[in-house]
Amino acid sequence: MMKSKKTLLLFFSLLVALFMVNRLNTNDYFQSNYKDLTPEQESIFKWKNGDDENSLQKRYKKYFSDKSYAFPRQNVSKVKLFENIPLAGPLMGKTLKPFQINRFINFCNDPENFDWKETTWQVNDSEYYFKLYNDDNEVVGKIYFCLEKCGMTSSKPFCPAMKFGGLSEKGKNQIEKLINDKANWD
Repeated sequence: MMKSKKTLLLFFSLLVALFMVNRLNTNDYFQSNYKDLTPEQESIFKWKNGDDENSLQKRYKKYFSDKSYAFPRQNVSKVKLFENIPLAGPLMGKTLKPFQINRFINFCNDPENFDWKETTWQVNDSEYYFKLYNDDNEVVGKIYFCLEKCGMTSSKPFCPAMKFGGLSEKGKNQIEKLINDKANWD
């Protein structure tokens, strides 16, 4: 009986440790360095009294090519792809080959890859997420892709070129091709 209590305690401790590691990884607790917008900058992209969808879209469009709002607003030296599977996902990441990093950054900042559609979804509905790292191995950007279920994205830091988070057909095809082409990954 004493042995089964120790086994149960060890199992429970391991489960708690795995949960904590997963939680810390999800929040990039020890290694994040996001360049988030200031509250003043964020207010530009919020609904205001008297706004309609067109006026909000016009404000977004005004900042599409403004580099100070580009994703992720700092140098990226590594991009990793993870399947969004609790506990197991962070252990199965793939690294994007260096020659593809700029292509991926350009994809994220091209408004043609995104649509204005907006649905309610949670990032845990996504199949994949990318983490972008700087030279100090800090996470400087993260973007979730819900491809099969809803065609939506969610990024940190925010980027107006990604519109309201919907993928265009072109964008969905491009990101699926990038993910599925084994030649893009180390």
